[in-house]
Amino acid sequence: MPKLSGEKFYKNEHKKTFQMVNDQCKTADQYAQVCAMSLSRCQLQFAAVAEFFPQVDILPGYERILVDMEHFVCDGAIITNDMLKGHIDWCMAITKACEYTPITYSSSWRQMVLPNMVNSLGESFSNWMCEEMYRGAIFYSDTKALIDIGADALFAYELSLKGVHPNEFNCYEFIRSRHPDIEEIGQKRDALYAFIESQEVQTESKDVVQAREEFERLAQQFLSEGKKYLSEAFAEHKRLKAEYRPLVPEDLVLTMRELERVRADVQFVTTANPTKEDIQQRLQYYRTLDIASEETDSPPAANGNGI
Repeated sequence: MPKLSGEKFYKNEHKKTFQMVNDQCKTADQYAQVCAMSLSRCQLQFAAVAEFFPQVDILPGYERILVDMEHFVCDGAIITNDMLKGHIDWCMAITKACEYTPITYSSSWRQMVLPNMVNSLGESFSNWMCEEMYRGAIFYSDTKALIDIGADALFAYELSLKGVHPNEFNCYEFIRSRHPDIEEIGQKRDALYAFIESQEVQTESKDVVQAREEFERLAQQFLSEGKKYLSEAFAEHKRLKAEYRPLVPEDLVLTMRELERVRADVQFVTTANPTKEDIQQRLQYYRTLDIASEETDSPPAANGNGI
């Protein structure tokens, strides 16, 4: 029997995990608790991209979401429409910032997967606003987007790290990632592109016209200066082709660890009879956890019992 590829293996494990969520979580509170735990584990990932988007309060905004969810699952607090609108506005601000921040070969993997993570959050919060009862909204809406946010991010990371096909290699992005002089030109070009795209006037102003002219000049300079390093890029591409192998299940170390945490959380909320303090302790622990690290971790158990 042929061995599964990494992608097929992830899809199968993902399906089994969410079948377990649906089979064992019988109440809206249990779904909400598992959602809150998954969101808490993403805090450090959002913190790691904050520097790329100084125009958006990424970490404070995400911390507000986590605090609201904690009050929701531990204290029975209502998530009001105003709170949800604030969450959606935060998502929209990041989405807009991503549109004007080009993603390059040198970009952080977190920056690359950020748009999908925020889109999942925004869709879920928007669905909740369509419901009159928020606990019912969590129970009946697609909570999968919130629960698998970390697993999807880590799968994208490990896929890009270990399974990128050589055909996806971009010579100039590689050159930019290796040479500060080309990176400097690229940053100036990108800043002008962001400025031009952000202008919403029908008639272009003098500033926009000048920006377009400077953008074209820098674009040509980027290409001409980058040619000096093409031999390096060709050598790297040759190496990638020689060493390429498809992603296999054994590559998905971090991804599988996150799916295992989801399963452990389901067991925790459905069989351990956790107290409010148990849940708070687990949420606080998860906020300190870097799920993208190779370090082993073990969440706190309820009432001193193992999970």
